[in-house]
Amino acid sequence: MRLVTRSQWGARPSKYDLAYIASTLGVKVHYEGAYVPNSLAAADAHSSCAGRMRDIQASHLANTREDYSDIAYNAMVCPHGSVYEGRGLHRRTGANGTTTLNLRHYAVCAMLGNSGLVQPPDAMLDGLVDAIVWLRSGGAAGDQVQGHRDGHATSCPGDPLYAWVKAGAYRPDGEAPQGGTSGETSGGNVPARYQVEINGLPYGYGASGAHVTTVGKALVAKGFGRFYAVGPGPEWTDADTRAMQAFQLSLGYKGTAPHEDADGVPGPVSLQQLLGTLPGKATSSSTPPYPGRSSFILGRSNPAVTTLDSGLVRRGFTRHHAGAKYVPGPLFSENTRRNVADFQRSVPALAGDADGYPGPLTWRLLLS
Repeated sequence: MRLVTRSQWGARPSKYDLAYIASTLGVKVHYEGAYVPNSLAAADAHSSCAGRMRDIQASHLANTREDYSDIAYNAMVCPHGSVYEGRGLHRRTGANGTTTLNLRHYAVCAMLGNSGLVQPPDAMLDGLVDAIVWLRSGGAAGDQVQGHRDGHATSCPGDPLYAWVKAGAYRPDGEAPQGGTSGETSGGNVPARYQVEINGLPYGYGASGAHVTTVGKALVAKGFGRFYAVGPGPEWTDADTRAMQAFQLSLGYKGTAPHEDADGVPGPVSLQQLLGTLPGKATSSSTPPYPGRSSFILGRSNPAVTTLDSGLVRRGFTRHHAGAKYVPGPLFSENTRRNVADFQRSVPALAGDADGYPGPLTWRLLLS
């Protein structure tokens, strides 16, 4: 468990004395319920999570209607799996909706939103279990694990996280919260065992070659190596499938049954997102370097927009136009922005931030 104490994240003092609570029936899981950028889950974005804690505490302390004593939650968990101490152990929460509900359960909040970052990364699920175990071992929390919506009229903690709660609040490797009784294990599920061909190379169960080792090493480098007993190799096994599935889920892909988007068998998009390129016959066609966000300012012209338009036309995202059809050109117009947004919504990894302004990933996926 990576616990970040109040002093470490820079908490302000409580406005009022926090009410002591000896024990609870368990823990309720929450989410922020507002937009959370997908970029918060980036590997190099962890340094911003402490600042997010300070911002959330400040907003709660400034809420005159609720008149919170402090940040409402006992703990918060960031996308990278760190547990941030909120009100802490043996302190009554202010987040569950009523005084009675606040007495019954502690509150743990994920830095997850109702738009943008909506799918909990594996590291966050690990951190949520860490927080539950911490509240049980140090705060006498009972075995119950519920969502905020259990017993209170709210959409919190969002459908993806609530589904995880109802399924038993397991770690991604199948381990339940220590001492928990929140459900039965779903162990024994057989991962997808079929193959696909991408640029002339096979992927999926039984595929072999140096390219399979490359995929495994990339998955380990991105933090999905826990599925390997001895490390990646040239033969595609169930471990590769499970690691790839975890990576796909971290991108926001849904559906884990065979032949669904997050079944662990790569498609061209998820493979390129993992490797940064597509090995095989098509590697000779290079994507133009990303020109920077300043190239795409509404109402201004830039040669990069013409390149962007070529990708939109080639992929058929041209339904917004001013005349008889969409005409490529250097002007980044409102129609250009809307067509880019249509493309972003078509790609699971981009759909949460479909604002129509191309970032490096949109540029690469559109033009590759």
